[in-house]
Amino acid sequence: MFKFFLNKRIENNIPHQILDLLRSLDEKKFPAYLVGGSLRSLLLHKTPSDWDLAVQGSVDELEELFPHSKGIGRRFGTILVRWQDYILEVTSLQGEDIKKNLEKRDFTINSTAWNPDEGLIDPLNAKKDLRKKIVRATGDPERRFLEDPLRILRFFRFQSQLDFSGDKNTLQAIKPPLLTSVAPERIAGEMDALLTGPAVKKALEEMVKQGVLETIIPEFKTLFSVPGAVPHTVRTVGAIRPKPDLRWAALLHDIAKGTTYSPGEKPLFPEHEKIGTEIAEGILSRLRFSKSRQEKITTLVRWHMFDMDPMLSDAALRRFINRVGPENVMDLIEIRRADIIGTTRQFHRAGPTLRAFKRRIEEILEEENVFSKKDLAVDGNDLMEYFNLEEGPEVGELLDEAFYWVLDNPEKNSREQIIEYLAREKNDPLK
Repeated sequence: MFKFFLNKRIENNIPHQILDLLRSLDEKKFPAYLVGGSLRSLLLHKTPSDWDLAVQGSVDELEELFPHSKGIGRRFGTILVRWQDYILEVTSLQGEDIKKNLEKRDFTINSTAWNPDEGLIDPLNAKKDLRKKIVRATGDPERRFLEDPLRILRFFRFQSQLDFSGDKNTLQAIKPPLLTSVAPERIAGEMDALLTGPAVKKALEEMVKQGVLETIIPEFKTLFSVPGAVPHTVRTVGAIRPKPDLRWAALLHDIAKGTTYSPGEKPLFPEHEKIGTEIAEGILSRLRFSKSRQEKITTLVRWHMFDMDPMLSDAALRRFINRVGPENVMDLIEIRRADIIGTTRQFHRAGPTLRAFKRRIEEILEEENVFSKKDLAVDGNDLMEYFNLEEGPEVGELLDEAFYWVLDNPEKNSREQIIEYLAREKNDPLK
């Protein structure tokens, strides 16, 4: 009786378009099953974010059935299919029995299948592990990790995303050096998913304990020499909003503390945010992050120690906004909030100050325009012509000087007044 109601519940929560496709494929003699994360979500009473199918047919046959598909993993028998309003990952069973296929999947919680005729297929009793909230490798965990070492990261990713615990036998089979053979972009993709999970703090703590974090990001090794630095980093990641770039910035914001640590000196970590920016850029580049993501994350690392004095002048706040970029300023406030929580585990002391600073920033951002260098009444050509300069760093320095002067004196943003000011500063006689 329970099995009947379980199958009805699953069926009632599958979009009719997906059900129609499963039935249509079966009628064409290509038995198809709902598998993977979509079925796991249904079993956990959640709404799937995507849909995965396994079909009894070769890849060539699948491509004939879905002529407009994309071969995202053709060598693994997987194609990407647009079906009405849905994007599906469709994998060929390549003649293999569905139960045999499920027994070779990575973790028991991913080893179920369902179709309208057979109902739920659960050869490894995944329902039990889902109920107990355990991530367990299928069969021999050492063999599963050897087949694809990325599964080590997936093991922690599911713990982070689902707030599950790791099975002890599976945990003991982890050999972090296996991860050195994994393509960097695959590691980055798994870490994006892992870092945005609601139980990221628990997952990172276990990764640190098992030596996994320092294997995929060797720059963390020096951080272990600084008392409390790694736990602080983990707490900061857990405290920040679950956006991938924000959590990467939280993970890397103190990455240089190990190399700048100066016990007994002040400051304790001289210029760690500047040096950390260079280290973070190297890490993100190695992991094949896009240039735009690298710039975003390293900007947050570089300026996370900003002066959050709410009594700063409007001009000083405008300089800050323009220095870090209007698109980054609220994220910097968020990383400072998380950094405070990661340091003190409390927010009540610095909270009012940060909230007052945030209100000041919001007021300036709400103005019609935030003044930027492109709004200056002069450009590089004007300065090269007037001061008889060649294109180079000096021109940029003059533009910076003009920009910050106009921020303090917005009414003086005219070509004549800017050049008069710069000429006076350079002790250059006016023409």
